[in-house]
Amino acid sequence: MKDLSQTGYVWAEPGPYEVRRRPRGQLRLRLPWLLAAAPLAFVLFMVFGFSYLVSPEPDVTLKPGAGFATVGGAEVALVPYQRSGKRGMVQMITQDMFQARLAAVELATGRALWDVQLSDRLSWPVRVLAAGERMAYVSTDEGLVILDLGSGKIEVRGGLVPGLSRPVHSRSAYGYDRRHRALVAMDADGSLRTIALDAATATPAAPEVAAAWAGKLSAQRSNTNATTASATEALLPGRETVQLRARGPAPGRTLVRRSPDGRTGAVGETVFHEAQLPLTPPPGEAEPEGFPTGPRPDAAAGGSAGFVVVHHNKDVNARDRALSVVSLETGQVTATLPVGTGQARALTSPEHRTLLYVRAGDHDTGEGLFVVGLDGRITVAEFGRLDFFGNP
Repeated sequence: MKDLSQTGYVWAEPGPYEVRRRPRGQLRLRLPWLLAAAPLAFVLFMVFGFSYLVSPEPDVTLKPGAGFATVGGAEVALVPYQRSGKRGMVQMITQDMFQARLAAVELATGRALWDVQLSDRLSWPVRVLAAGERMAYVSTDEGLVILDLGSGKIEVRGGLVPGLSRPVHSRSAYGYDRRHRALVAMDADGSLRTIALDAATATPAAPEVAAAWAGKLSAQRSNTNATTASATEALLPGRETVQLRARGPAPGRTLVRRSPDGRTGAVGETVFHEAQLPLTPPPGEAEPEGFPTGPRPDAAAGGSAGFVVVHHNKDVNARDRALSVVSLETGQVTATLPVGTGQARALTSPEHRTLLYVRAGDHDTGEGLFVVGLDGRITVAEFGRLDFFGNP
């Protein structure tokens, strides 16, 4: 057998495993540290943790200027809104008190795809001008904002648009030319430039574009507030109209459909009290500036999808109101949404879904966005929601 002592190795006989135990004194030495840290942990909980339990949810207010896009084959609404307030101490330190935000909401499900902050101003109007396959274009009073449609990431904003040497900080200085599929922007010298959809560089406007847009853009900042538009008669596709017709001496009104040749027919037998028909711009068009004092939107909300939306009192003796969706084919009420004493305005998507902006007044539902689907059902649209820590 080889002598291991000559190689530098040492042979050791195997022995039992040794279990090392922590001296009891070490635990006693750490106990004072634990007792000293307890008040600090309590103070941190009161300052940070308890602040989440007592702080109210931020106020969320829908703003006019929504637009539409297609993301991954799904129809999406781009919804501007204002958020005021914070939740918890961490948000008081790290987030802005006032935020203008833009949310992308999938209309078939009501699910929010993304939600991004655009500004920290108390009041900051936003208007979605157009959306391509990859980019969305938003005009604001700090200039044009270009976002990635898939993620909501801001690609270009304000005065950083390449090709605009002196951009105008007014949302009235930007528009969208449907015919040429391009954004139109006015520079400070009055010249017009265009940005092709899904591009981010401005180039001099072609002569025909400049002639069509001459005098239509300005540097004036207007304070446009969202209002409602409604009537007792509204247009349907094919030059038909729908009316809320009085029942003679009996209270309430019923729906009547009127063809272009003057023939009429009842739309169901439901009686609506103190009723109005919310009006909407044509499908795919945003609310015009000065809505509804601009070009009068006289189309019935839901009409392009075969329904009509009625804003009415819940019954003859009630003050609380509701929104009901009525099928023009069967006359049946397919959905009803309580809205308290509040108001509602409508917008129609390119695929004929109806967006209902509801300000519910003193009702528990508060303010919200709802979607009337192609089946006549109402879906709640998610936007402005926060987790426990105040993050969207």
